Amino acid sequence: MKQIRIDKRIYTKESIEFVRIEKWLLDVGDALACDIYCDIYPKETKKLFLPKENPIDMQIKMRIDETEYLYIRKEDLSVYYHFVDTIIQAVARDEHIAITKKAAVIYRQASEILDEMFENPEALENVPKSKKVVNKFVDTIFSDSHAIESLIKITAYDYYTHTHSINVCVYALSLGTYLKLSTGVLEELGMSALLHDLGKSKVNSAITNKNGTLTHEEFAQMKHHPVYGYQIALKIGITDTRILDGIRHHHEKLDGSGYPDAISGKRITLFARIIGVCDVFDALSTKRSYKDRLKSYDSLKLMKETMAEHLDIAIVDAFIRMQQHDQLL
Repeated sequence: MKQIRIDKRIYTKESIEFVRIEKWLLDVGDALACDIYCDIYPKETKKLFLPKENPIDMQIKMRIDETEYLYIRKEDLSVYYHFVDTIIQAVARDEHIAITKKAAVIYRQASEILDEMFENPEALENVPKSKKVVNKFVDTIFSDSHAIESLIKITAYDYYTHTHSINVCVYALSLGTYLKLSTGVLEELGMSALLHDLGKSKVNSAITNKNGTLTHEEFAQMKHHPVYGYQIALKIGITDTRILDGIRHHHEKLDGSGYPDAISGKRITLFARIIGVCDVFDALSTKRSYKDRLKSYDSLKLMKETMAEHLDIAIVDAFIRMQQHDQLL
């Protein structure tokens, strides 16, 4: 049976199975035809958050925004999917729909495409699919002054390879926009960021999905993923050297201690520097099985104070100014 799409994890309480839903799709005026649940301590325990058919008002919306995760019963998935399809159709029809909901729909569609790409990384249709995702993000960013803020709010708090890739793409495009890169360059940067971890599809899943710190041997295998990603990108027809370089060199460090090619200084190109900063930030600011997430301020403070020999601090500073500008810090 195909795994549940929402976040590929099922939460069980006695005989009831729960699946996490995308809370950013919920807005004032919506009413789901199923009960919505939230976590209480211990995390395995769920409590009713909003009964079915109850419309969401402004007060409930504020509670949704403040709640980390929301769930439905697995048996109600068909009801939820119908709701999601209705939302997607509404976004397609109405260009004036709320930017938060529009951004949530684009993020969901990007997640679905990334799932397909990681299942079949060498499929030639991955290039047009990637361009479609990136172009939607770029169009959304330029269409609304609050788009960057909305997209960054949606970035997942839990770290998965797929959501991480989307988050890094969102951060890279947001930073590139702040740096006033042209639309064409932004689209190439977004492609490179979205595909930067595609090589992990060639690493043993027991390593990429491990709930804990990697051993030395496991990390040695993981370090091959930038080269794998570069090779996959070539196979599916990507020829732009900036896109390829961002994929291959996003783990290089200014002092030459990075991988896979141990290049240093100015040999690390702009795309690789931007993606490297966004990659580290998302890894620090998202929750993993073996660590809690750091707040954005603390993540950036740690990067600035301890990674000056690894990351381009001028880009870190620009990333900080961008988040301050959009009132995200």
